[in-house]
Amino acid sequence: MSEPHARRRRVPPATACVVTGIVLLAAGLLAHVVRHRVPEGARGPASSAEVAASLTHGVAWIWPDSNGPRAAHGDASPYREAAVLVESLMLRAGGIEHGGRTQPLALPAGVRLVPVVHLEAAEDAPAEFTPAQRDAIVAAVRRQGGTAAAGAGLLQLDFEAPARQRDAYRKLVATVREALPAGVRLSVTVLAHWCAQGDWLDRLPVDEVVPMLYRLGPHADDWRRRFAQDDAGLARRCRGPALGFATNDPPPAALIARAARPYWFDEAAWSNPSRPPRHLVP
Repeated sequence: MSEPHARRRRVPPATACVVTGIVLLAAGLLAHVVRHRVPEGARGPASSAEVAASLTHGVAWIWPDSNGPRAAHGDASPYREAAVLVESLMLRAGGIEHGGRTQPLALPAGVRLVPVVHLEAAEDAPAEFTPAQRDAIVAAVRRQGGTAAAGAGLLQLDFEAPARQRDAYRKLVATVREALPAGVRLSVTVLAHWCAQGDWLDRLPVDEVVPMLYRLGPHADDWRRRFAQDDAGLARRCRGPALGFATNDPPPAALIARAARPYWFDEAAWSNPSRPPRHLVP
C-alpha cells in the first residue's frame, strides 16, 4: 500500500545543473534537427512510376548515339519534348573538333525537338575562347536556330565551363543570345554548385536555367533538400520550373514535384548529358 503523501526527494544543486544542461543540449539538438530535417516525402528516391509520370510532361535528354524512350504500341508519347544533342564542339589549344549525331533520329509522333549544342573544354583549352572557337560555336547555334524555331522554339547550350573559362562563358552566352533567330528562346544547363555562387546566373541573358541534380557527390542529400525547399540561398534562376534528373539516380518525389518542367536522361539506355560523346573523348 503506497503512502498517501510520499515525500519528494531533493535533487542536489550540482545534479540539478547537470540535468538542466542535458535538457538544454537535447533541446538544441532537436531544434537543429527540426530546422534541417528532410521534408516529408523527400526521404527516399522516387519510384519508377513517379519517374515515368514526371517524364510524360517533361523533356528527354537524348545524346548522339541513342534515341529516346519509345511509347508502347497504342500508348501516348512518354515525353513532350526531346532535347537532342545535334552538334558537339571539343575546344582544344590547337583548335576545335566537331561531332554530332551518330545515327538517324527517331522520335514519337508529337514530340517537339529542342536542339542542344554541346561544348567540352579539353585540359589545354585556353581561358578565353579563340576567335575561331567563338565563331564555330556561333555558327553551330545559327545552323540549329531554324530547327529550334520549327520545334519547341528553344535551343539549349550545354557546357560545364571550368572555373578558368567562367568569364568567357558569360560573354559567350550573350553572343549566342544575339545569334538566335527572333522568337527562339535560350536554355542553359548548369552544375548544382553554380547555383550557390552568387547571382551571376541570374544575370545571364537566357530564358531558362536547368540545374543538373545528379552525380552530386557526398553532399547529394543536402543539395536535394535545398532545391526541394526552394532555398533562398540558391540563385533565383536556379529555383525556376526546370530541373534536371537521372532515371538511374532518381531524386525524392518531393523534389520531382518542384519541377514543372523536368528534364530526364537515362545513362544506360538513351542519353548521358554530363559526359562528352565517346567520339570526342581525348
